[in-house]
Amino acid sequence: MTEFRKHTASALSAVFAGAAFDQVALAPVAAAVDRTGRFADNFADRGVRSGFSSLLAIWGDPVDRAAEAEWLKMRHRDVHGRGAGHYHEIRYSALAPDAWVWVGLSGVFVALRTFTYCTGTVLRPAEQEAAYQMLRESFSDLELRAESGKLPATLADASSYYDRMLDTELRSSPFLVEQFAALTRLPLPTIGMSAPARAALSPLWLLVRPLVGHVIQVCSSKAMVPKMQALTGFRLRPHHDLEFAVYITVLRAAWRLLPDRLLLAPLAYNRLQYEKLVHAHRKYALDTFSVPAERSGGCPI
Repeated sequence: MTEFRKHTASALSAVFAGAAFDQVALAPVAAAVDRTGRFADNFADRGVRSGFSSLLAIWGDPVDRAAEAEWLKMRHRDVHGRGAGHYHEIRYSALAPDAWVWVGLSGVFVALRTFTYCTGTVLRPAEQEAAYQMLRESFSDLELRAESGKLPATLADASSYYDRMLDTELRSSPFLVEQFAALTRLPLPTIGMSAPARAALSPLWLLVRPLVGHVIQVCSSKAMVPKMQALTGFRLRPHHDLEFAVYITVLRAAWRLLPDRLLLAPLAYNRLQYEKLVHAHRKYALDTFSVPAERSGGCPI
């Protein structure tokens, strides 16, 4: 579980970011995302911001986790209305239980399905359940009050829910296909970057982003359920198997060789250092505060 917990904050998992596109296979979610311009703006920056919120949910202290969850729910109250273009007949509300749970469950399954690819470690069934429960507890503050707005109680329930949604609710669309294809035109992530740095890096980014986007497309497609992957419009060919084998070999080598300071998000790294220090302090704690046996005789002063 320590390894899985680290995986939720690993920079390596960024190559599977496209696996979360199953969220926009649900029409009301796609209508909201399209209408609010999440892809029209710098989608890379929006992804980084979403990642920061997820990290707070998993790695923040209880007070910060609750505050972040409340803030997110308050902000999402404004996300409601009717879609445009292909989704002009779709009404959406971000806080509708089905949409809210679907987005949360998508994030949970991305972490679960990519763990072995990144680390080489295969979770036994009981460990898979423990990993699911860890994420479920982390996201508990984000759940809605209604029972229908809560994540399924077990991994088996969550898997059944996912399969049911895939069979009855998820659909391909021009929007989904276009946005998945556009990963090869991913904008430069600019969060925390100065204007001179953006200007200096932009030419290099324009050269490498087709390759970066292609890697994300292949890795994300391999992490998806096949039926969901087909909805993205990206066709996996036999040569992608060889590509993916190379990618996961590199990922697993990085997992083994890179120090946590480089591998993990700063919040997670610092949290782990804090936990190590707490363990060290407790290691040297007194066993008892009672009177030692050799001083137990005589009258106390």
